[in-house]
Amino acid sequence: MVRSLVLNLVIMMTSWVLVAQPCFSPSITSPRLDVFSQNSVLFCDNDDTEVLSTQTYDTYQWYRQEWSAFPGPNPNPWIPITGANSQSYTINGTDDLLYYFKVVATLDTCTAESPAILADGYAFGLPYIFANFQPGTFESLGNGEYNVCDGASVLLANGFDQVYGLHTWYDCVPSDIPPVADDPCIIPGVTGDTCLATTSGLYGFWSCTAYCPDICLFLGLPNFIKLNFGNWPFCATAMEEPMGSNSLSLHPNPSTQYLSIGNREADPIMDITIVDMTGKVVWGYVDYDCRQPIDISQWPAGTYWIVAHSKTGGMSRNRFIKI
Repeated sequence: MVRSLVLNLVIMMTSWVLVAQPCFSPSITSPRLDVFSQNSVLFCDNDDTEVLSTQTYDTYQWYRQEWSAFPGPNPNPWIPITGANSQSYTINGTDDLLYYFKVVATLDTCTAESPAILADGYAFGLPYIFANFQPGTFESLGNGEYNVCDGASVLLANGFDQVYGLHTWYDCVPSDIPPVADDPCIIPGVTGDTCLATTSGLYGFWSCTAYCPDICLFLGLPNFIKLNFGNWPFCATAMEEPMGSNSLSLHPNPSTQYLSIGNREADPIMDITIVDMTGKVVWGYVDYDCRQPIDISQWPAGTYWIVAHSKTGGMSRNRFIKI
């Protein structure tokens, strides 16, 4: 009797070990996986494609699952993709946006599945320019024109700095687009996503994406910023600290209906601009009251950038997702 119990115990332990240890662990790789966020791929545009691959096994079956905005476990089912039985599978920016993908593979007599990855959205958005002024050194004339005190500086930046790489910056209207080397409007040696302006000019840029290297775009003349440096009556020697990039709070984020924008009471917001992923200004307000939520229920779903200027000249920004 004792011998029989011991034998059964050994058999049970052996069976547990066999079940607990997977035969193999497939994973998904692709050229742009994890570049922007972990376990996700972003597309450049609707026609963009991305190849998902796994290790070499005997058989393969790729699955996809629609993304869900609801908290908790995803209620959408995993659906096998018809004909997706190869070591790699190509997804595209039209059919596969906001879907999870995984692969189930077999090796000898064992079956295992990979962790899921997400086709998250678009990395590409039209460029836009924003200016970070030193407090107390500027006044807005409207339509992208500013008077700036002599001796001050203005940090100009591409709002989609995460996407764009090589830049050509201008301080006047360029003669040719794409850029030509002898254009006198090109600011020499400035090729990053920021430009420090200290002299009068009409500032803008031509830029090429780093994540999507085949896409280069001109900012467009209506979006250039005009800076007039001079000894203006408002100029003051006192310099206050500008608002930091983390001082602009948004809630809830993501949001479906209302968005509240809060800021430090000591540095109230003067104006707010909200820009969509195409670079289009969708909402703007002067003397914004943070106690008044913004109704975004009719806005298209997507990612939006918010740029806020304070009454002391500070600038902050953040982004939110409309679902």
